Amino acid sequence: MKPLEDLLVIDLSQYLAGPAASMRLADLGARVIKVERAGIGDGSRRLTLNNLTIDGDSTVFHCMNRNKESYEADLKNRDDFARVKRLIAHADVLMHNFRPRIMERLGLDYETLRASHSQLIYAGISGYGERGPWATRPGQDLLVQSLSGLPWLNGYRNGKPVPFGLSVVDMFASAHVVQGILALLARRNETGYGGRVDTSLFESALDLQFEVLTTYFNDGGRLPDRGSSRNAHAYLGAPYGIYQTMDGYVALAMGSVVSLGTLIGATELAKYTNPQTWFTNRDEIKEIIAKHLRKGKTEEWVSILESGGYWCAPVLNIEQFSSHPGFTALDLTQSIRRPNGRELWTTRCPIRVDGGILKSNKWAPRLGEDTERLNQEFRLDVEVDKEKGAPRESGDLTPKETMLPLKDLLVLDFSQFLSGPSATLRLADLGARVIKIERPEVGDICRTLYVSNVVMDGESSLFHAINRNKESVAVNLKDDANRAFLESLIRRADIVVENFRPGVMERLGLDYERVKKINPRIIFGSITGYGTEGPWRDKPGQDLLVQALSGLTWLNGDKEDPPVAFGLSVADMMAGAHLVQGILALLNRRHREGIGGLIEVSMMESIVDLQFEVFTTYLNDPTRPPIRSSMNNANAYLPAPYGIYATADGFIALAMGSVTNIAELIGCPLPPEFSNVDDWLHRRDEIKILLQNHFMTNTSEHWLALLEPHDVWCSKVLTWDKMMVEEGFDLLSMQQITMRKGGLPVKTTRCPIRIDGRVLTSPKAAPRLGENQVDRVRMQKPDASSSKEYSN
Repeated sequence: MKPLEDLLVIDLSQYLAGPAASMRLADLGARVIKVERAGIGDGSRRLTLNNLTIDGDSTVFHCMNRNKESYEADLKNRDDFARVKRLIAHADVLMHNFRPRIMERLGLDYETLRASHSQLIYAGISGYGERGPWATRPGQDLLVQSLSGLPWLNGYRNGKPVPFGLSVVDMFASAHVVQGILALLARRNETGYGGRVDTSLFESALDLQFEVLTTYFNDGGRLPDRGSSRNAHAYLGAPYGIYQTMDGYVALAMGSVVSLGTLIGATELAKYTNPQTWFTNRDEIKEIIAKHLRKGKTEEWVSILESGGYWCAPVLNIEQFSSHPGFTALDLTQSIRRPNGRELWTTRCPIRVDGGILKSNKWAPRLGEDTERLNQEFRLDVEVDKEKGAPRESGDLTPKETMLPLKDLLVLDFSQFLSGPSATLRLADLGARVIKIERPEVGDICRTLYVSNVVMDGESSLFHAINRNKESVAVNLKDDANRAFLESLIRRADIVVENFRPGVMERLGLDYERVKKINPRIIFGSITGYGTEGPWRDKPGQDLLVQALSGLTWLNGDKEDPPVAFGLSVADMMAGAHLVQGILALLNRRHREGIGGLIEVSMMESIVDLQFEVFTTYLNDPTRPPIRSSMNNANAYLPAPYGIYATADGFIALAMGSVTNIAELIGCPLPPEFSNVDDWLHRRDEIKILLQNHFMTNTSEHWLALLEPHDVWCSKVLTWDKMMVEEGFDLLSMQQITMRKGGLPVKTTRCPIRIDGRVLTSPKAAPRLGENQVDRVRMQKPDASSSKEYSN
C-alpha cells in the first residue's frame, strides 16, 4: 500500500509548479482530482515543447498529470461552483496556484473554507508572495530566475547572464509545497486540525541559492565571480569545472590540484601547494588543466583519474545518457497508455519506498473525462446537509494549530556535505529536533568545504547555511560506551538520515535492517549518488558529476557553447527535497499502520526527475534531441521569444508570448514569414537575432514600460545587490540572523514555506562540533511507544 492512499487532493492549479506537486502526491498514493476550466482546461495542455503533442495534449501536460482525474467546471456558473464546493468538502488537501486574491474573489479562500472544514489542508503557490509590488506579476520560471539573480551564476566573468535551461524554480517550488502539505498532514494526525501552507516561486528560487546567498550576505556584499575559465560554480576553486578532451568533455569535482597534476602529467601544478590559491588563482590553474586534458580522450582520462581516486565523470548528452547501462539499471522510465492505445513514455517517481519503485499506468486525463462519474460518486448534484469537518467560527487559530508541524519528532542525522543535511535542515525548519551524529575531531566534512574561502567562526559559510537549528554529538562508533549511547538515541528517534555510499552503513552496523530491530517504528532515509545497483553504484555522488552524466549540462548556454554546468548544487538540493517528501509520506503511513519504513533517493534519479518535462519530450520523440538555440537560449525545446536579451543598459527576460504582438509593441518590423506560429520554433534563431538587435537600441526600463502594460510576460534581470534593494524582495523577509553562543552573527536565508501565514525562522546557528555532548541527559526522549513530552 502506498503511503498516501487514504488522501484525497483537489487540484485547482495549472501549468507547472502546482501540477508537479499534485503529481508527486499521486505518485505516493493520493487520489488527485484536477478541477479544470470548462472548454479550456489546464493551460499546459497547449504548452508544447518541440511542438510535440500526443493524443491532442502536449507532452508537458502528459508528464505531470499522469495518475489524476479531470473534473470540468465553470466556477462563474452558480451550479458548477456549488458542485466544486461540495467536492472540496470531501477533500483532505486543496491546492491552487492562482495569483493573489483570486481565490478570495471566487469565495474559495482559506478562511472561508476552514470555517466549515477544519481538517482541510490548504496549499497555495504564488509567484512572489501575497503582497508587495510584485504580487500580481506573472509567476513564470524564467522571469523569477531573472529577478532572483540565478542567471548570473552560470557562464563566465563579464559574460551575459545564462539562465538555467529548465523550469528549475517551478520544480523546487512544487517540492516545497509538497513538504509543507505532508508536514501539516503529520500535524493533523496529532491535533485533528488542518492548516494552510504557502510558498512562492521567488522564495523557492532564493532557497535554491541558500548556500551561495549565505556566503554573499557574510562576505561584505561581494557579488559572485564566475571566473573567466570553465566556470561551474562561482564560489568554488579549481579544478571544479568541465574540460574539453580530444573527443569530448570530462567533469572534475573538488580535489587536490597538486594530486591532479601528478595524475595527468601537469608538472606546472606542483607549485600550487596552498589550497587558498586553488580559488584565488583558479583561472590560470584551469587553463593549465585544460591544456593537458585536450591531449587525450575522455575515456582514457576517466580511467586514469578514477584509478587515482579522483572525482570525475564523462559529460554525456541525453542520447548517450539514456542508453547507458547506469541509467537503464535505475529503471527510471515507464510507459503509460490511454484506452485508445496511444502510448506515452515518461519518468517515474524518483522516491523508493521499502525498496520498491513507484510506477503508475494511469494516463493524464482528457479534459473533463471524469466529471459525470465524480458527480455521481460524491453526489455533487445533491445538497449536502453535513459537510466534512466540524463547523466553527473563523478567527484566530487554536494553539494546537499554530505549533510547528513536526514539533515532536526526533531526527538523527548521520549525513554530511549537502544532500542529506539539506533534508534535515528542512525537517528542522518545520519543527523537528535534529541531532547531527559526527565523527570526533573531524565532524561533517562540510565544516571545511569552503566556498569563496569564507571562514565564519572557524567553519565554512556553507556549513553554517545548511546546519542551522541543529545539535551536534560526536560519536566514536568503535567505543562501546559511545555505541550504547547511540543505540539509546535510536530507540527514541523517529527518523534516521544518511547519505553514505552503498554498503557503508552496513559496515558500521547501522543499516536499516539492523536499526529497525532496535526501533521498529523508525523511518530510515537514505540518499545515494546513483542507486544501489548498476555500474555507477560506487561512483562519487557529487553534484557536478551527476549533472555531467545526466545530460543536464547540455541544456544551458547557446548552441555552439560547450556543455555548461548549472552553477548550483541542484542535484544535491533536489535529492534532499525528495527525501523529505518520502519521509513525511511515511509519517502518514506510520500514523495509520504503526510501522516505520525505508525511503531511498539517489541524486541521479532526482536530477532526471528535475528534467522530467524535457526528458519526456525526448523519450517520445528521440529523433529530435534537445538543440540549444544559437543565441539567448533559455530552454532547448521552447520557441522564440523565450530567452534573455541585452538592452542598451542591461538585460530583460521574455517568457512565452506572441512574437508578432511583441514586435508590434516595441516597433520592430517583422517580416511576414515570421508570423506563422509554427515557425517560432523552427526559425527561432533568426527571430531572436531580429529582436536582439532591436532591444539594443534602448534601455531595459523603456522596453518594460512598453511591454508590461499589455501583460507581456517579461522582467528585468537583476544581480543580488540590485535584487536586495527592491521592495518586492524586502517584503518577503527572506533573510534571518542566526547566532552561536559567544560567536558571530550569521546572515542566511529562511525556510521558503509559510505555515498558517507565518514564516519559519530560527535564531539557532549551526552547532560547533560536539557542542551538545553535555546535553545527553536532556536528549533522553521517551521511548517511541510512550507519550511525547520533550520540546524542541
